[in-house]
Amino acid sequence: MNSNKVQSVLLAPKNLRPNNAVHGKSQAAATPYHATTTDSVSFQGMAIPKSKLAFTRLCNFMKDASEITNAFIAAIGTGIIAPAIILVSPGKGDKEDHDKKFFQAIRQPLSAGLALAFQVPMTMLLNRGFDKLAYEKKLALFNDEVLGTLIPDEKYLSKCVTKAEIQAMETKFNDAVEGKTLREELENKIREEYKNVGLNATDEQVEKRVLKEKNKFLRKKIVEEKHTNLFNAKVEELKNKGFDIKDKDLVVDDDRMLALQNKENKAAYDAIARKPEYKLSWLDKTLKTMGFSNKRIKALEAAQKDFATEKGLEMLKKDSAFTDEIERLKKFLKNKNKAAQKTFQGKKYWFSLFVNLFMVTASCYALNWAHPRLKEQIDKYKNNNSNQQTSDDKKVEVK
Repeated sequence: MNSNKVQSVLLAPKNLRPNNAVHGKSQAAATPYHATTTDSVSFQGMAIPKSKLAFTRLCNFMKDASEITNAFIAAIGTGIIAPAIILVSPGKGDKEDHDKKFFQAIRQPLSAGLALAFQVPMTMLLNRGFDKLAYEKKLALFNDEVLGTLIPDEKYLSKCVTKAEIQAMETKFNDAVEGKTLREELENKIREEYKNVGLNATDEQVEKRVLKEKNKFLRKKIVEEKHTNLFNAKVEELKNKGFDIKDKDLVVDDDRMLALQNKENKAAYDAIARKPEYKLSWLDKTLKTMGFSNKRIKALEAAQKDFATEKGLEMLKKDSAFTDEIERLKKFLKNKNKAAQKTFQGKKYWFSLFVNLFMVTASCYALNWAHPRLKEQIDKYKNNNSNQQTSDDKKVEVK
């Protein structure tokens, strides 16, 4: 587990609550001051909530954005914003300066286009290749020492959903399950989204969104069902192996954060940083702020994490589910799978980074080859137009 991430989670503001369940109960039930979107924001009028709703959707999109989406966003900045800034930048204002700026400007969209042409196909190929090696071929390089083969993540499972599966799920869209249909679940989700920004959705708005989002919602339900089945199968596998789970292995970052919301625990946690053996110098603090680490910083983070783990464990032991074998296995597996996926994604990142370095080099060579030739063609076109204009002017003068 990344110690810097743990540190940031442990020091999160007290009014921020994790969204996932704790000990079989929702976080909202576990604490009376569960934060929502509307807790710290007040709206006046209708325009602001509507823009807030759009902003919420954009944030959700960016949260789920893939590397390819980010590449396209970067290309927009390079291909549109950068040329505009170059063209309006101050200069001499003569023809030579104008031409120089123009050719610098057209280099930017050309660079963006070539970067996409090289990066996007390679990124797609690498992601699909690594996922296939890990989840289908079950390559040992991507295995976990405890889990063995990894549980496929929801993004991968979503890509595997077939049209037939969506159609089969669609037939159940209006069927009641435990007193509620899938349609009602989606409608309630949409209405809740509007309420969170201070709006009441009309039936017409809800129906419009239902028609638009139904396929995506059904795909998500299929993926959740598949992931749950795979997760439960892995729990059963660990149970049959008689895997021994240590109590401290059940403590996750959310548990540590909750434990530190106790003022006494938080004071003791902060006091660790003032102990002589852990106290950071100004240089250590500077390095830590910059995201770097050294022996003393690691020692402090380890001591604080151990303390928070101990307090989190005390809290967990008060839950009756703590001694239940299946619940312990589920909690352990959820934590272990999260760590294993993080390791797998890290390996994918470094492999992709290594390969993309070659792609960047190739795109730079392509840019250096294409830009002067593009400039040459534009100059030739401009010269031809200039000569044609001169010829037309001379004909007019003769007449």
